[in-house]
Order: sequence, then C-alpha cells, then structure tokens
Amino acid sequence: MSNQAAKLKEMVKEKKNSIKTSVQTAANARTIAVASGKGGVGKSTFTVNFAYNLSKLGKNVLIVDSDIGMANLDILLGVQPKFDIGHLLRGECTLEDALIEGPAGVKLLSGITGDDTFINIGTQAVEKLVNIGAELEKDFDYLLIDLGAGASQSIINTILAVEELIIVLTSEPTSVMDSYSLIKILSNHNYSRSIKLVLNQSENIKDSEKISSRMIKTVGNYLDIELEMLGTISYDRKISTAVRRQKPYSEVFAGRKAAEDIKKIAYEVAGREKPAAGIKSYFYKMIGFFNKGS
Repeated sequence: MSNQAAKLKEMVKEKKNSIKTSVQTAANARTIAVASGKGGVGKSTFTVNFAYNLSKLGKNVLIVDSDIGMANLDILLGVQPKFDIGHLLRGECTLEDALIEGPAGVKLLSGITGDDTFINIGTQAVEKLVNIGAELEKDFDYLLIDLGAGASQSIINTILAVEELIIVLTSEPTSVMDSYSLIKILSNHNYSRSIKLVLNQSENIKDSEKISSRMIKTVGNYLDIELEMLGTISYDRKISTAVRRQKPYSEVFAGRKAAEDIKKIAYEVAGREKPAAGIKSYFYKMIGFFNKGS
C-alpha cells in the first residue's frame, strides 16, 4: 500500500509542471462547489436552475452529482444516466457514454466521491482522471459540483480542491448555524478564499438581508473569512411543482420572481469571468487529498 502511495505521489509530482503550463495557456473551466450546512434547503434545486441559466447565457455547463447515496440531480433534470464516474474509472464506459444531456444543453456526470473505486484510487485510475480532466477542459466553461449536505471529509476535500464555493442556506436558525459550522471547519483547514452565500426560500427580503448581514459580520470577526451575499431567492410553491414534473423551475416557470432571482445570480457569476485553474487542476488536487489518506 505504501509503495502504491509513493508511486502516486511521484506521478503527481512529475506532472505538476505540465499542469501549471496548461493552466497558464488554456482557456479553462471555472470549478464551483455548491454546498449546504444541512439538507432540505434547496441546494440541488438551486444547482440545476443555476446551471440552466448559465447555459441559457451561452455557457457550456457540466454538473457533477457527488451526493452519493442521495444523488437526485438526474430526477430534477428529468434524465436517466446509465453510467457514472465509477464506471469510467473501471473502464466500463467512455466519457461520452457517462455524460448525459439535460434541458438547455446542461450536461450531467453522476458520482465522483464516496465510491470505493474513487477513494481507493490506483495508478490506472490516476491516469484516467487526468485524461478525463483534459477532455472535459476542452468542452466546458463551468464545472458545478453538487455536494452532499454537511461537512464530511470528502466534502471538505472537494471544497478545498475547487476554485469557488457557493453555500446555500435558508433563514431557519438551524440552517444558519449549520452553515456557520461548515465555514468554521473550512477555517480550521486554512480555507482563505471568498465564500458566496445564496439565501433560498426567502419570504421576507428585509429579514433575509438582516440574517445575511449578521452572518457576514460574525464570520469576518471570528473566522477571518470573507463572505459575500451572491443573492436571495424568493419562496415559491411552484418550485415543488417543477420538481414533481422533473423539469428545471426556471424553464417551466420563467418570469416568476424566484426564477428572476436565480437568473440574476447567474448573470452576476457569469459577469465575473476570470482566468481559471480549470478541471484538470481540480482532479489533481483531489488525487492529492486521496494520496494523503493512503
């Protein structure tokens, strides 16, 4: 086992310079994790509709559903994937087979963490991940990773590997406290990048503004992490209707207040285009985390 870990570390080290070169010369995808401190806040629904709106802006978007055991993005998108990244690593399908297309051209790849194949990563799997990253890099502007709720080690590792983080929460005290706990854990892991907040299911804009302002101030004072309010999404019972119909809410109820809120967030994010480390860089970082645990 120790020999395998040493070989993997050597491989990552040998290719480090080539990754840096490709990051500097290629137009790379932005990697964004979407997380929440607790379940039931609409995180996955936000991810799907956020991706849908980015796609409508002409962006090529790939969502990775990494909420193993509770994965439901296929249902929200109304698609039925036959393969996931575990099949890719085992050589049971091609990348083209594993990617399934949803509304507005959004692509979905099921599964990336929590799978034994991915955790017990070997030399061949490393090579496959590198090749997958290189292929995806050519085709996508955004990689959105829909994380499970909470703060497991795999979730923390994924957040540390991506470039950007969006935390979805509601005004409920339990959601606010669990989000704060997640941010505190990230602070303990020396997370230093800005975190974007999306306050979902808002029934009172003034109350939402007070909650977000208080949280931003508290985190800034005690955890020394910059929080930024990315947007507030209004409560709408029609979101549940869209879920039952297995279609993006932004598609079937375009023009409603919550749909406009999500569209505004997509415009805001897309308007901040910047040089990105890209998908290959994300895979290399994830490989590094698994090697540490070997």
